Amino acid sequence: MSKLEQAEFVLVIIIAAVFCFFTFHLLIKLKKQKKIYENKIQSLENEIRHDPMTGTLSRKGFIEAMEFQLADDPNGTLLIFDVNGFKMVNDTFGHMEGDLLIKRFSSRLQRAFDKQLVGRLGGDEFLVFVSGECNKGFINGRIKKAGIAEFPDKVTKLTLTSCCGAAIAPKNGTNFDDLYRMADKALYRSKASAHEIVYCK
Repeated sequence: MSKLEQAEFVLVIIIAAVFCFFTFHLLIKLKKQKKIYENKIQSLENEIRHDPMTGTLSRKGFIEAMEFQLADDPNGTLLIFDVNGFKMVNDTFGHMEGDLLIKRFSSRLQRAFDKQLVGRLGGDEFLVFVSGECNKGFINGRIKKAGIAEFPDKVTKLTLTSCCGAAIAPKNGTNFDDLYRMADKALYRSKASAHEIVYCK
């Protein structure tokens, strides 16, 4: 091999080494960038699935989780809660205090149904899904123990109440839409009759 050929060979080796070096570092950089984007996507998905004010599941997140549970076990009870007189709190104390009240009510629900799905539908309406065979005694007991049906609010110094409509799967429906429609009807009966909880027939 001539000196020229040797020089060309060495040059090719050097160029290949430089190329491999930069390719390796580029792959590491791309891998790190991919991880950053994956974390951002995960964060955005979590934000979509959770209510930013209360930390409970959002409507979308609740429906997905509930449908998943129903696919595994067709038995369950969907509850819709509504805070009575919430507009009065907003009008009297302002929307900021109204938001804080929603957070306090949400905390009560989460404590009462700590191992169940809890979500915020919007405004002062919340959803709870209790998986398994319907146990009215268990549900009623949790509501009373946590002070959800009637709760003295220390900040506003008001004694507020909530009403609840319930639908039982699979008796009243086998998916979220059907159960929500029936529970919503029961909720209106709860408001009209001043009962703390009404089960759909």
